[in-house]
Amino acid sequence: MSLTPVQQSAYNDIKSKLDNGGWFNTVTHDEVNDVAAKLKGLSATDADAVIDEMQRNGELDRFASEAVDGSWFGNGGYTDNERRDMFTDLAGKLDGDSLAKVSNAFAKASSGEDGYNRVGELADAVASHASSAAKVDYVKALAAQSTDGKGLDGASFGGSWSREVDAEASAIGKVIGSMRGAQAEAAFGALDQDQLRAVMNTGIDQSNQYSQGGVITSFDAKGFQSVMDAAVSTTNADLKARIFDAGADALRTVRDTQGVGLGQNSPDRNETLSAVTDSMTKLLDSDTAGIARELTYNTETQDGSDLAAYAQVMIADGKEAKLGEQMARLQFGNDLQGDPIARLNQTTNVNGQERRENAGTLGYFTGAIYAGAAAHSKDVKAQQEVVTAVLKSVLTVVDKAGVGGKAVGTAASVGKEWVQFAVRAAIADPGATAAQKLERAALPQDPQTGELGVGDPVADAFNTTLSRVQRTAEP
Repeated sequence: MSLTPVQQSAYNDIKSKLDNGGWFNTVTHDEVNDVAAKLKGLSATDADAVIDEMQRNGELDRFASEAVDGSWFGNGGYTDNERRDMFTDLAGKLDGDSLAKVSNAFAKASSGEDGYNRVGELADAVASHASSAAKVDYVKALAAQSTDGKGLDGASFGGSWSREVDAEASAIGKVIGSMRGAQAEAAFGALDQDQLRAVMNTGIDQSNQYSQGGVITSFDAKGFQSVMDAAVSTTNADLKARIFDAGADALRTVRDTQGVGLGQNSPDRNETLSAVTDSMTKLLDSDTAGIARELTYNTETQDGSDLAAYAQVMIADGKEAKLGEQMARLQFGNDLQGDPIARLNQTTNVNGQERRENAGTLGYFTGAIYAGAAAHSKDVKAQQEVVTAVLKSVLTVVDKAGVGGKAVGTAASVGKEWVQFAVRAAIADPGATAAQKLERAALPQDPQTGELGVGDPVADAFNTTLSRVQRTAEP
């Protein structure tokens, strides 16, 4: 595509400023500022065209190299403030593809942490100043580079260090974290599952300091939390389940890091683990029924491992009550106003066959809670205490005025009473194992006959997913 006269003139001026051919023809600090001024004076359309032309002809890489040049005597690149001002201007008018080209040029211009930081600076500018469309296209353009897994490392006094981060994954996380609703959903949709995992893992910013005394590991979960906040604002349950799955990988990384011990220490492990689980809880609470349903029936997550890992950490952190709230939502619906008997019997048509997804989802969740409890402690009594705490929370939620109450009719009131009876009976049975308590409390029970308050199809759907998770979950 040919340039307009205005674009061609700007490109020629910039090329001449960057010409370092011949003896003593070094690009000066004033000249790189002239380039920034020239770009700033262009319209969005013209700036896009010029940046694209620079990239095609190798001038964009040269510009980035000169922009970060640390030479003295007036021959150096931008100061930190000048570079950020230039990034702000470009972020406000370039399209996403051109912004990604600028990012790649600056990534190549500096190695190690410097390159990581330059990519991050531009991402900060994009997050604050780019249009929503440009942000989505920027994410799309950088997505393939987010799984490079290069990381950072270097020498330090008396040892060495490493950071388990990726520059482009971090940049994507910063930009998605600035988005909400449909725009955030579009940006998330540009990432495949491996790329999404890379963004979430980079979001916990794991750093390791190595010395003769061992390893000190630290985390910073602000990036993770920012991306999760964006996810909460979306409405697609399947997307939220994918994000929960990716977040579970980061959760395991923190969980499996030793807190305090001989040769390895992570002073902020517990704090980070709480921050990660709190963000995952916000996501799950935003649509408990929908997300749990997708986790149950998506092939990547149907073994229950992700939800079990989450439950294990929640239990370790003393948050059994929250698990109970979530279980109650699966029995009564997100608004806690439904008839559990009718809800569990609802069917969905799948290739001409009926599937009772609500019953299956409840079985899945029940199995995952037990798997989490079992991973938390092998002691039978401790497992019973954990499950009892979960069920007491279920009962507290169900007992609240209005839950399954008169507003939705007599049938729902009966369903509420039958769930209450099942939960109380499970709690009161001293001989029941943790798994038995959960299973008995999940489905409504007729107080008059002591029989299940649902038919075989509901029980079968519940037991199928419960059994699968019990067999296959690996928290």
